[in-house]
Amino acid sequence: MAGKVVVEMKLSDVFTTVLRTRNSDGRRCAEPGIRRCAALAMVMGLAIALAQPAHAATRNFTLTVGRHQVDIGGGMKYLAWTYNGTVPGPVLRVRQGDTVHIKLENPTGNAHGIFVGAAQIAPRHFGGDPLAAVDYTFKAEVPGVFAYHCTAIPVLDHIAGGMYGMMIVEPRDGWPGGPAQEVTIVQSEFYGLPNAAGVITGDHAKMVAALPDFMVFNGKLNNYSVDHTIPLKANKLVRVFFLNAGPNLSSEFSIEGVIFKRIYAGGNPANVLHGLGNFFVGPGASAIFEFQVDEAGNYPFADQRSAGAYKGALGIFSVTP
Repeated sequence: MAGKVVVEMKLSDVFTTVLRTRNSDGRRCAEPGIRRCAALAMVMGLAIALAQPAHAATRNFTLTVGRHQVDIGGGMKYLAWTYNGTVPGPVLRVRQGDTVHIKLENPTGNAHGIFVGAAQIAPRHFGGDPLAAVDYTFKAEVPGVFAYHCTAIPVLDHIAGGMYGMMIVEPRDGWPGGPAQEVTIVQSEFYGLPNAAGVITGDHAKMVAALPDFMVFNGKLNNYSVDHTIPLKANKLVRVFFLNAGPNLSSEFSIEGVIFKRIYAGGNPANVLHGLGNFFVGPGASAIFEFQVDEAGNYPFADQRSAGAYKGALGIFSVTP
């Protein structure tokens, strides 16, 4: 990469050099040109530091705004504003310390933007003006699970219309629990009822009143029912990246037959809880849920608020030996 110098040195070579250049008193070195072991120790320390994995990188994401009828299950379609043609938009994944470049392509002529919760920059960069390009860069300094969504007015309608997604910022040194089976779940709401053709157009009055007709995981009603379960293996750690995209209602995510080993509020390992059966996640907020089951079987998961499950926010983990 331009502007960077990469130094490669085997640690075995460093230790061999140390052994060969020490005097018996351990204070001075015999190699010509190197007179003090302290200097060599500094070189060794530098080599060890350089030998550590360098994770920081530049991650580029280009999202394109579109207008699509998306399948939300139950034989219905929703007339949505989308990022890259799907609701929710694609999962964006980076590592703590990465430089993140976001570019929004908007061929629609309508106002749209993109706010990313992991970005600690002036809000003017997030856009919302149809005549201004949305193109910005930030450093992902805090690990966790973050929402991204449209910033155009009215923001409520644009989020409820489908313009949202998840960004995962992995900790620089990895998740404390180590490797796991990973699942991403975005909970959200749809407002409006289908017409004779089965197409739903968003109902602004219901959005303002916070009265959704449907609540979903990853964009569809009963998305992970008996015919489409999420497969998992017993006796292996599971890590669920969970985002409540809202835009209005809270969620209490739970799994029948499971007590979570760890819950990271906001997806940040600094905010850890243990031994809970469910957890409150407000609109726009997130969490990571870690658990492990020992027995094979079907484990239903849902929004513990019964109305949410009734309106479609439920699914099944199918666990095999």
